[in-house]
Amino acid sequence: MINVFFDMDGTLIDSANAISCAVNEIRAELNLSTLTKEEIINIINTPNVDWGKKLYNIDNFHHSSFKDGFEKYFIKHYEQSVILFEGVIDLLKFLKSKNCFLAIATNAPQSSLTNILKKHGIIPYFDKILGVSIGIEPKPNPQMLHLLMDEAPYQTSIFIGDSQKDKECAKNAKIPYYHAKWYQKNLKENEFGDVQTLKEYLLKYL
Repeated sequence: MINVFFDMDGTLIDSANAISCAVNEIRAELNLSTLTKEEIINIINTPNVDWGKKLYNIDNFHHSSFKDGFEKYFIKHYEQSVILFEGVIDLLKFLKSKNCFLAIATNAPQSSLTNILKKHGIIPYFDKILGVSIGIEPKPNPQMLHLLMDEAPYQTSIFIGDSQKDKECAKNAKIPYYHAKWYQKNLKENEFGDVQTLKEYLLKYL
C-alpha cells in the first residue's frame, strides 16, 4: 500500500481551456492583447516566473497564485469548460480498492478547491486536499508534499503532476515522480499519456 499524491490542473482535470479563457478575459479588461493557450500554460508551469508581470502586466504581484485576486473569472470558466481526463475516475477507484492514501497537492488557492472538485464528483476519493493558502507555500517548494507525507499512513509516497514545478517539487521532497502528458505518444521514462500506462507504473509499488 502506498500514498499517491496528485497535482490537479493538467493532471486530474483538463483545465487548460478554462485557464486560458479566464486569463484572456482578465487581460481584455486590462486592455492587454490576447495570449495563446500554449503561452499561458507555459508561463504558469515554469518555475520562478513573475506571473503578474507576464500574465497581467502588473508589477510587484505578491500573490502566491496567478488566480489570487481574480477568483471570479476562474470560477466562471471552470464551471463552463473543465472536464476530467479520460479514465481518472477508474484510476481513483482502482487505487482506493488497493487501500491507497490519496491526496491532492495543487498551486490553486485552497478556497477554490471544494467547488472545482465537487463538480466532478471526486472529492470522496481523497483523504486530503491541499492548495495554496496562508502558511502553505506553492510548488516547487516541497512543503505541501512534506505535510502530506507527515499525515499519510504508508512509508512509500509518489507524486503525479504535469509541470516542471511538480517535477522539482517531487525532487525536493525526495519522492518518485510521474509526469502526465495526456494523449501524447513517444514518451520518456516515467511519463504517461493515458491511465493504463500510469497504472502500470503504480502497480510496481502495490
